[in-house]
Amino acid sequence: MKPIETLHLFQDLNQELIYFLADLKPDEWLLPSPIDGRSIKDLASHLVDGCLRRISMQRDHFFEAEAIVPQNHHELVEFIQQKNFEWIVATRRLSSRVLVEMLKKYEQEVYELYCRLKPEDDALFSVSWAGQEKSPNWFDVARDYTEKWHHQMQMRLASGRNLLMSERFLTPLYETLLLGLPEQLNRSALSITEQLLEVEITGEIRLRKRLINYGSHWEFHENLTDEAHTSVKIPASIGWILFTNTDRDKGKYLDQIQFTGNEALAKNVVRLTAVMS
Repeated sequence: MKPIETLHLFQDLNQELIYFLADLKPDEWLLPSPIDGRSIKDLASHLVDGCLRRISMQRDHFFEAEAIVPQNHHELVEFIQQKNFEWIVATRRLSSRVLVEMLKKYEQEVYELYCRLKPEDDALFSVSWAGQEKSPNWFDVARDYTEKWHHQMQMRLASGRNLLMSERFLTPLYETLLLGLPEQLNRSALSITEQLLEVEITGEIRLRKRLINYGSHWEFHENLTDEAHTSVKIPASIGWILFTNTDRDKGKYLDQIQFTGNEALAKNVVRLTAVMS
């Protein structure tokens, strides 16, 4: 895989987050986010949690002894979600000011930690939604970028603020999210053979990816010039909502997605999930 550059965006993304949070009125912190049961404040706390866990494990080599070790992807998702919930409930007693101060400090420390990594070395965490048991550092960092971006967008949606939809943020976001497509198709569309699939993100950016089914697995193949058997065009304004489970009712977006060819294959693309939820 060709590395996706995201590290240069972390500081700007975090600055946008701080500006956004500083503009919130006290009652806006408690507005419900698109994620059931979680407010804007809860999502801000979740970002703090991500920073502190990353620093504890990757900088300080501290790993909590767990009574339960997940044995598969489903168990891992449930395990992570339970840990997230425990943190959010515990930190609801913190003030919004404390959360902002923690974000200012620890987002910067995470960025500095990432700057010290060698991009091609094995990452501390694999990107499991892409079907990987080992991932390079650049992919782990890019995955974390997509996490920080989409949680901020969920908060912005909840408050009615503008989203960060510029090309510089969106292109690496979608380059990363779409790396989950082969795993998604291997799980649910391996039987759809002899297919050249083209997926295009439209609107604020223009990004095209091509995949082919070799019978045993799906794989990106950008050099093929043949006409695609199935083509899917997804607006950039809704693709991230689908791929991050920001809205789990994916069916209501189908009328905004253009596709030709195999409908079942196209719907499998829409079901891509590039988060651990």
